[in-house]
Amino acid sequence: MKEFIKHVRCNIKTIFGMPNYERYVEHHMRKYPNEPIMSEKEYYVFVLKDRYESGKVNRCC
Repeated sequence: MKEFIKHVRCNIKTIFGMPNYERYVEHHMRKYPNEPIMSEKEYYVFVLKDRYESGKVNRCC
């Protein structure tokens, strides 16, 4: 049941464009094993800044 809930939660986050921290951690550990991993909060802030401060979004909704 826990795995099902985790899967549903991941899908909901994907649908709404929310960052996937678990996927980030897996990728980071594979590609950059000797570098520190951001905390979930740091990662979330990083993704939001990248999305909204980079000029990628130019409308409110």
